[in-house]
Formats: sequence, C-alpha cells, structure tokens
Amino acid sequence: MSEAIQTEPIVGLPRNSFSLNSIRRKDRFAFWRESLACLCEAEIHRGEDQLDFFGEIQSVLFDSLMLSQVTAQAHIANRTNAAMARDGVDHYLLMVHDEGDAEFYAGPKSVNLNKGDCIFLDFSQEGGSISGSYSNRSILIAREQLAPLLHSPDDSNLKTLPAAHPLNVILREHLSSVSAQTSKLNMQQAQQLVPATMGLIAACLNGMPHESEAGQEGVNLALMTRARRIIEANLTNPNLSPDYLGGAINVSRSKLYELFLSFGGVSKYIRDRRMKAVLRALLDPRNAYRATYQVALDFGFMNESSFSRMFKQYFGFSPRQVRSKSFEITAAAQGEIKQGRQYEDWILNLS
Repeated sequence: MSEAIQTEPIVGLPRNSFSLNSIRRKDRFAFWRESLACLCEAEIHRGEDQLDFFGEIQSVLFDSLMLSQVTAQAHIANRTNAAMARDGVDHYLLMVHDEGDAEFYAGPKSVNLNKGDCIFLDFSQEGGSISGSYSNRSILIAREQLAPLLHSPDDSNLKTLPAAHPLNVILREHLSSVSAQTSKLNMQQAQQLVPATMGLIAACLNGMPHESEAGQEGVNLALMTRARRIIEANLTNPNLSPDYLGGAINVSRSKLYELFLSFGGVSKYIRDRRMKAVLRALLDPRNAYRATYQVALDFGFMNESSFSRMFKQYFGFSPRQVRSKSFEITAAAQGEIKQGRQYEDWILNLS
C-alpha cells in the first residue's frame, strides 16, 4: 500500500496533503477510516461501492488553529464516547459547507446544511453526520483557547448560521482571505492573526440566538451558564455537590434539578463532567507515571473498582485500556509513530 499523506515543502506554514489517489481502489475507504479515527468512526453508506470512494484533506497548521479543506464521497461519521476515549480530543470545529448534502445530529437534535451554511461542532459531545459527496472548509480550535470567549461554551454544539446571515458572510470572507495567504505567512504572522480570528468566531457564536432567550427561560439560561462555569472550576473540589452548587448560585435543590433536567439531573451532569475530565487527565502525558486511582481520586472517585466499572460503562473502555492509548498519543506527539501523517498529530496535540 502506498503512503497517502505527504508533507509538502514548507513555504510559510506547515502544510499536509492527504489524498487517496495513490491507494488501491479496494483499500481506499479502509485507509480513509483509519485516518479519520483520530476524530470519529467512519462507515460507508449502505449500498455504496467502496471501490468508488474518494477523499482528500488539505490542512495548514495556523499556530493554535488548523485550517482544512475536505472533499469526499458520501459516508457516515460518528463521534462516540468510545472515540473520545481513544483520542481525548475536546476541540471545537467551525465548518463552512460548500457542496453536497449533509445532516449533522447530536441526541434528538439534527441540522440539515445547505451550500454556504456554517455549523459549529463540539468534539467533547457525542454526535455524527450523514453526508452525500461533499466539500467543506473548517477551522479546528483548541477548547482552552476559545471557551473563555464564549457565553455558553458547553452549549454551542450544532449551532448554525445560514449562508445569507451577515455574520456568516463576514466569517466566510475572513476564512477565504486567510486561506489564500497561508503560503505567504510565517508562523509569527499567523500568531498575530489568531486572536482576531478567534474573536470573530466567538462574536458569531455569541451572536447566534439561543433556543431559549426570552422571559423566565432567559433567566434559566443565565443560571445554567453560571452553574456550569462553577462546576467546571470545581471538578477537583471534593465538596462539589448539588447542595454546594445550589448555595453558590442561590437556588433551591428542586430548581437546580429543573435546570439540569435535560441532562438527567445535576448529579449526573457533575458525574459526566468529572468522567470526561478524568479521561483527559489519563491521556495527559504529565500524568503518565501517576497511578490511575490517584488520577481518579483527584476528581472525587474514591473507590477504584467502582470507578473502573463506571468508566467502562461510560466509555466502553477500561481505564487501563485508555491509559495504554495515552502512551501511543505521547509517542505520536514526539514523532515516533505514524510518520508522515502529521495532520492527525496536529489534531491530537492542538493547544
């Protein structure tokens, strides 16, 4: 099998070109699926011929952002808890849909995209897409870089802007201008453009209407946003509980349950956030030589065997299995494995 990813000579910024053209037809979709496994689980549409599959990804590393242009044949892509356990990625993706049919979904919510529409994806949440043959442009952003700029950093998945929306038009023009200049920019110049790019993305997201904006629903949204921020800031606080949270935002326990009803209640929401935080910590190379139970203890999981059972039920992997993946990711970051497939390493190590 020929290698499909080649690193181009760097004129300005680091670039990668991923193409299936040199791969044997019968192996093309398998190779595509293997490469996309750094973010999602891909499968072919029922009835589609794998022999006809085509796909190409052009990527540029833009300091703490990754710009990409993707063209591919129809397929399905799912972001599952198992995928999160493998990669530990919780980035955001802003995507402009250029051609083809595409439906994105997360839980009961789904969005159909038309040409020029813009969608925002949160890779810390389960979801997926069903696409016909398509082309899109995107910006992948490390969560810690963008989240502080957003009004609702955990409630932005599947937000969309139609093609004719003024904010969408401005965003597309900015993306086109930046993409056109990447071959001429050096990394220092790219670093100077990153704050403006992220500020524009944040302005677009913060300007999108929320599903519940008016009256009491608006008050509930404000309370929910404040509660979530307190939870995120206290995931390692052993006192974090519904009572602690209710006192912090001055609401009753019943009101707190009402706010988090769609998440299965506040206790479940806290447990889910801690579980995902443990996953990130287990994949963090800085914790490579700490025992799993010590990492779990940081987030309030007091019983090792109980934690292991809960973790496997949640992600479909045991902590030990995920831990072994962390060493693979660390090696990838050091360039010791997957030689030549740099864009995958950029995704895993974007910060």
